[in-house]
Amino acid sequence: MKTEAQKVIDDLYEEDEETIENVVPPTDIFAFNESRSCADLKRMYDKKQIDISPDFQREQVWNQPSKARFLDSLLKNLPIPSMCISLDISSQKRVVIDGLQRISTIVEFLDAVENDKDLTLSPLDDIDDRLSGKSIKQIKEYSPDVIGFIENVSIPVTVLRCDLSKENHMEYIFTIFHRLNTGGTKLNNQEIRNCIFNGKFNDMLFECSYEKSKELEFLLGKKNSRFAFEEFILRFFAFQDELNNYNGKLTSFLNEYMRNNRKLSEDKINAKKELFIRTVEVLHSKIMKEERFSKVILEALLYGVGKNLDKFSSKSSEDFNSLYQKMLNNTAFHSGELQGGLMQQNKVKARLNSAGDIFSE
Repeated sequence: MKTEAQKVIDDLYEEDEETIENVVPPTDIFAFNESRSCADLKRMYDKKQIDISPDFQREQVWNQPSKARFLDSLLKNLPIPSMCISLDISSQKRVVIDGLQRISTIVEFLDAVENDKDLTLSPLDDIDDRLSGKSIKQIKEYSPDVIGFIENVSIPVTVLRCDLSKENHMEYIFTIFHRLNTGGTKLNNQEIRNCIFNGKFNDMLFECSYEKSKELEFLLGKKNSRFAFEEFILRFFAFQDELNNYNGKLTSFLNEYMRNNRKLSEDKINAKKELFIRTVEVLHSKIMKEERFSKVILEALLYGVGKNLDKFSSKSSEDFNSLYQKMLNNTAFHSGELQGGLMQQNKVKARLNSAGDIFSE
């Protein structure tokens, strides 16, 4: 089990990552408004003109009652907040910035109608009886007008016309994600990266998280937020490759790393994946079975082992424990250095460089 001190350190570690920089809107990004029916949004999804799947669907955010209440709002023609979509002029690809759960619910409902899927809405007292607790089969049989009405409901959409091959456009779109996702279930930084920087590298983060989930849960405990392991793995790669370039602004540092690596070759992707998997396996095999680490300590351990993987794999558990204790006794890991400002440039470099040096012995 983690100590209370370790939990506090983890909280500080998470909070530091949430701050984003002020980004000036590029003058060549244009915004315009349009209106799309639910049926039109479903058609655009089917034709892959809007990107919401599969990456966005890896972790559902809205629960079933929330989906049922949203469909009820459509049926009652209640005001629906405007969605926001980016339109990349270089690829003509649309990405949902704000409104992902709304469009996902629309697509799921109309897809079930179209393909006779087994979908039953939550039974709720505060929604229309034609929807509450009803299956798609029942709705089609007894209330077909409900389907037609929902298909024709118009959703206001704000479109940001941008060029995601430009660095400043990507930075601005990331900022817009943050500003607009302030509702009941806000997207976190890694969920936003998952959208903007999707590609082979992003897929590899999920593969590493899935394949080493048991080891990561053992080392860190159950993940307490969406995409937590994927972000932790991203930090591993970013610091392994670019620690010298870290300037204390973690969010932009991770964004830039994902942007620069999103289209790596298959060989480089495989090499990175092998590095992470081997590092986790080696570390997991050396630790005391009752040991639990704060994220700050585990990040340093993974960095030190990863940087010295070839020589470290032959060391015994006793060798590891000796080096681990030496690392903890280093001034970079003293309690005074782990009290706030954990992601400051000097503190991060001191921790990770110390771990790299110690585990090279």
